[in-house]
Amino acid sequence: MNDETHDTRERNSRHPGLLRVESTRLPSSPLVMFLRWWLPAIVGLVGLGVAVLSGFSDSGLEAMAAFLGAGGSIWLMNFLWRLGVSGDEERARENAAREYLDEHGHWPDQAGRAD
Repeated sequence: MNDETHDTRERNSRHPGLLRVESTRLPSSPLVMFLRWWLPAIVGLVGLGVAVLSGFSDSGLEAMAAFLGAGGSIWLMNFLWRLGVSGDEERARENAAREYLDEHGHWPDQAGRAD
C-alpha cells in the first residue's frame, strides 16, 4: 500500500462522516440510542399524526410544525453535544502528539530521524 492510500484511509477514519461522530467518551446504551434517534423521530411522527387527524387544518399544520421543530431540536442538541465531546478528544490527541514532537523531534506517526 502506498503512502497516499494510507494517508487517505487515515484521514477518512478520523472523520467518518457528518452523522457519525465517534468518541470513547460517548455512551451508547439502549437508552442513549433511544434519546439520540427514536425520541426525535417519535416527536416528529406525533406532529405528522396531529396534522393528519385534524384534516390538515391550520391549527393541525401549526401543531405539526411545532412538533417537527421540537423533534429537530432534540436531534440537533444531541448531535452538537456529540460533536463537542469528540472535539475534546481530538484536542487531547493533538496535545499528546505535540508533546511527543517536543520530546523526540518527530511526530509519533513518522519514523525516527537517522541523524
